Amino acid sequence: MTTTTAYVSRPALVLGEHVVDAARVRDDILAWNPDHPKLEVARKALTNLPGTRRYLRPYEEIVAERSAAQRKDDVFDVLLEAAQRAARVAMDYAGVTPADIDCIITTSSTGDRMPGLDVHLQDTLPLRPDIRRRPMTQLACAGGAQALIMAQEYLARYPDDNVLVVAGEYLTSLYQQSLLSIEDLIYKALWGDLVAATVVSSRPLGPDGCLRIDHSLEYVIPHTTDRYRKETDERGDHFSSTRASLRSVTDLAPALLAWLEKNTDGPLDFGILHPGGPAILAKLATVLDVDEEFTQHSRDVLTEEGNLGGPTIFSVLERTYRTPPADGGRGLVFGLGPGVAMGALLVTWADPQA
Repeated sequence: MTTTTAYVSRPALVLGEHVVDAARVRDDILAWNPDHPKLEVARKALTNLPGTRRYLRPYEEIVAERSAAQRKDDVFDVLLEAAQRAARVAMDYAGVTPADIDCIITTSSTGDRMPGLDVHLQDTLPLRPDIRRRPMTQLACAGGAQALIMAQEYLARYPDDNVLVVAGEYLTSLYQQSLLSIEDLIYKALWGDLVAATVVSSRPLGPDGCLRIDHSLEYVIPHTTDRYRKETDERGDHFSSTRASLRSVTDLAPALLAWLEKNTDGPLDFGILHPGGPAILAKLATVLDVDEEFTQHSRDVLTEEGNLGGPTIFSVLERTYRTPPADGGRGLVFGLGPGVAMGALLVTWADPQA
């Protein structure tokens, strides 16, 4: 059976224009909760999250109290505007027009409104009325990797098509003053915002090089639905997790390593890894037995921009474009989200100038 190859073009990013020092977030959290029963534990945890965060809206607006309805409307409006910008730039990078797009795949766990981003983008870009749509709203941090897997599978059925992938999360909209567990405090200091887009096709597009998708893996750890989850109360949505979430990479290791052993014949050259947090990224590096250079872009994104949810891998990929691997270099794309679900892809760097 002939396998259709999928190529991922250079991604376009719309990062939050509001740059906030993580120390300010930490200090405010501690100042607003002087009687927290685990204040020193919180202080230590938040001190381990240095750097800056990128917010789509001003910091003062993020930390202000809002109703659930206000949050829902604000989130979608902000994401849609950013998604339009990212999509147009991504199509320019790939050298295609809206009329050339045959399928749109969207992933967002914060912008889950009906009709969704896919239909709104179909109207506003505009895309043809007969395109195929693949909206995904429940993948969270695994969304970027899963969207690329879906694009590859779509192209296996429709090899002459072009797929527009849009991943967007407005994670700072989940900030709520009323949530005070250590995990909640960490998320407040860790989140950032990003909307990203790319074009995936069965041929290389654009002049900048691209990723060729060679293999993919999807895996869910049984009976772990409580580890990461989105909940809703009268103030809106918020994200929760348990201490067991820190074991997720270790629990996934046997399946991930077996898949890598089956499909690779040597060490990997580069990583495009979703950095859920410093501890998660460090454990992943240990499992993969890789050096600091392999995780450098992921660590830099985490430090300079924050945990951006599903779109994070596209920010890591954009940094990879700035210092590209050699033609034919092998890499790993990795996303981890609620479920606990993993999406992973083995990729090869294709340089059109080589």
